[in-house]
Formats: sequence, structure tokens, C-alpha cells
Amino acid sequence: MQAYNESLKGLPFSMQDPFNSNDKKNEAFVNFIKKDDVLGTVIIPKINEELPIYLGATQEHLSIGVGQIGGTSFPIGGQDTHTVLAGHRGYHGAKMFRHLDQLQKGDKFYVRILGEELTYEVTGHEVILPSQVEKLAIIKGKDKATLLTCEPYTSSKYRLLVYGERVHNKSQENSTESMIKIKENQKQDFVKTISFIIIGILVIFIALFGLLRKN
Repeated sequence: MQAYNESLKGLPFSMQDPFNSNDKKNEAFVNFIKKDDVLGTVIIPKINEELPIYLGATQEHLSIGVGQIGGTSFPIGGQDTHTVLAGHRGYHGAKMFRHLDQLQKGDKFYVRILGEELTYEVTGHEVILPSQVEKLAIIKGKDKATLLTCEPYTSSKYRLLVYGERVHNKSQENSTESMIKIKENQKQDFVKTISFIIIGILVIFIALFGLLRKN
């Protein structure tokens, strides 16, 4: 895989939009990974998603997880690499990349592959036309991963890109710890919301009770 990533550096960038065409699995690695084997996992704590990564963003793969788009780097990290992971904005009840637009600069997502976990920090996001694939080319000296989905939700007119750049997490916080923190925050928010609802109902009940007593 590293050899393949190295070979991309000397080639003109070329990739197909996975939602306008059926991406193909890279035949160079047919002996290393079977067509439907899971290549790795992408974990996005902010939106509480953990999805399998498949080699090639085919319609079959996108219906069950995330696809690494052919022509982009394999998601193993390294200088002068740019992997692009495509996912549906929801599919048959599964959220997938439904809430990808909630990611903000500084948020982190993780790629687990070959026994290693790579940390990427969101550097920004952009909405582009499906034809603007040059936005996904390798940037010299950078180790990047971009999450790609349709924009807006329920439409495939545009593409939402969430750019990530590899970081070495000084705090050693991994995806599991991040996911736990996110879930704890979500639980706290849920408790607060329920508390406000209960208080609101009590206030209304007391007000109605007061009116009934007056009458």
C-alpha cells in the first residue's frame, strides 16, 4: 500500500466522483485484500459514528459503509498523501455521514487500519461541484484525509468536503476515549433537556391549577 501511495506522487491526479459513477476497486491490490473485505474503520466521535472502510467507493460498498475513492491515497498516513473517504448522507435508515456538516475546525476523527490508529484534525470544510475533483489532490508535505458526502441532505447536486490533517495527539487521547466523552456530553445534554421539559410542564400545571382555583 505504501508503494502505491508513493507511485501516486509522480502521476497527474485523477479520480471519479463516486456518486456520479461507480468507482472501481484498485486491481493492483486484488491479491492483498478481497473485494468485500473491510480495509479499516473511520471513527467520528463528534457525530457518534464508526463505519467500515472498503477499498473502492462502489455503490455496493457505499450502501454498507465508507469507500476509499480510487485514485486517492490509501488511508495509511504518510507525507505527501491524501486519502478521500466517501459516504452516503444516510442510507435506508442508517445515518452514516448524515451529520458530517456538524464537524468544525479542531474536531478530530480517526482511521484504524493495519493495527494502527491515525488521528486527523478537521482544518475546514467546503462545498464544491462534483466536477471539482482537483480540490482533492495531494498537497506536497501534507498528510491529509478528506471525508466526502452529498450536499445538501437528500440531494446530490453538490459535494461537502471535510478536510482533515494528520496530528500526533500529545494528550494520547484515542478514539474510544473521545467517543466516551462525546456520549457523556450527549447524556448530560439529554438530562438537561428532559429537566427543562419537566420544569416547563410543572410551571404550566401550576398556572392552570391557579386559574382553576380562581374560577
